[in-house]
Amino acid sequence: MKGKATCYEEIYSFCQTIPIVDCHDHSIKLGPRYTDPIQVVIGEYLLSDLASVTSEAEAQTLLNSEIPWEDRWPLLEKAWKCSCHTGYAQITRRVLKKFYGEANVTLAALRRMQDRLINLEDEAVFEGILEDAKIVVRLANVWPDVKTVLDGSYRLTPRARLVIPLPDYHRVRSYADVQTLVAPLGITVTTLDEYLEACRKIFEGFKAFGAVAFKDQSAYSRPIDYGNPPRCQAESVFNWFMEDPQRSAAYPDGLRDLDDYLFHAFLRMARDLNLPVQLHTGHLAGLFGDITKTNAARLANVLRLHRDVRFDLFHANWPYSGEILFLCKSYPNVTLNFCWAHVIDPIYSQNLFRQALACIPHKKIHGYGSDFGGAGYPPGGGYVDHAWAHAEIARENIAIALSDMVAIEYLDLDEAKEVARAWLYGNANEFYQLQV
Repeated sequence: MKGKATCYEEIYSFCQTIPIVDCHDHSIKLGPRYTDPIQVVIGEYLLSDLASVTSEAEAQTLLNSEIPWEDRWPLLEKAWKCSCHTGYAQITRRVLKKFYGEANVTLAALRRMQDRLINLEDEAVFEGILEDAKIVVRLANVWPDVKTVLDGSYRLTPRARLVIPLPDYHRVRSYADVQTLVAPLGITVTTLDEYLEACRKIFEGFKAFGAVAFKDQSAYSRPIDYGNPPRCQAESVFNWFMEDPQRSAAYPDGLRDLDDYLFHAFLRMARDLNLPVQLHTGHLAGLFGDITKTNAARLANVLRLHRDVRFDLFHANWPYSGEILFLCKSYPNVTLNFCWAHVIDPIYSQNLFRQALACIPHKKIHGYGSDFGGAGYPPGGGYVDHAWAHAEIARENIAIALSDMVAIEYLDLDEAKEVARAWLYGNANEFYQLQV
């Protein structure tokens, strides 16, 4: 993509010099080690576009490595031709051009790639791609063995800082759930008070390890309009399943009071630990998600109540741009994060950058998060090649938006560069206290 404003090239070139804070990464380990070129093409998110235009069954066939990749090619060709202009497809195009010198997804191109598949399990290769992208730090939303975090032996991928994965701790529904979560402390919990204290110790251990935030993506499993029930209602649910290990509370009627209560309790812990809270809003990965339950506007009561907690609202709340702008304008404890959004919808991102500049303080915007590495094909590994491509698209989106604003004389060129640096690096560096 390329902007039309005369100053676009200068702003884009400047963006290429700026170090980047990757606000959201799922790299559990180095990797993957590609075994066929279709895995490179699909990567992670493109599969949902391919399934959307064909079927879930056909998309799963594309992943079946027991079928020779050339036999899967006709299915990929059909799906690619129908979806090759989406944001996810732009990732694929850039990966093929950058790492394989190929201009498009064709059978001939994939055959040429077959013997040149890069090995992302090689730490030097992985690190080199991060260096090329100028990604200086990544906030890793992974699900580590908690015991290794507490004893300090857990090993992160290059340039990563840990965030505390929160959902499992507040959606407990059985005796077994509780004891599994506190097992790294070597204790048995019998009351709600004991459980809360155990969680606090675990979160303190994460922070001692170097964790820089909490992350909650409960939007995948429930609406994000958390109520504020009294403790007695939550404790009643907790005591009910704790007194009989065979019981399990069902969501929503049997569990929501406890889930909501614990969520609020953990936000108070975030306040006490001086750690910001990342919240999933907007788009859901995969197919058939309920987008109505994920709108950031549903969080208003939480944001108003916990005014001493810093919230970073993710994915630019796609497709609800007006709601996220209102929250960031009206709530001092809320920031707008564009992680994932650049490739969900590049044009939405460009438009929202322009609009956000005009209506909210530019210091409240975090411009990039790769959001790769969680469920790729093959699974595991960081897909740092795709994160590199995403970073390129982020730079372009920011440069297009800012150059357009310079063209209409909303700000001057030097001010645009200052904003670009804040969006890609400075704001997140300060917000998360990264000191990089």
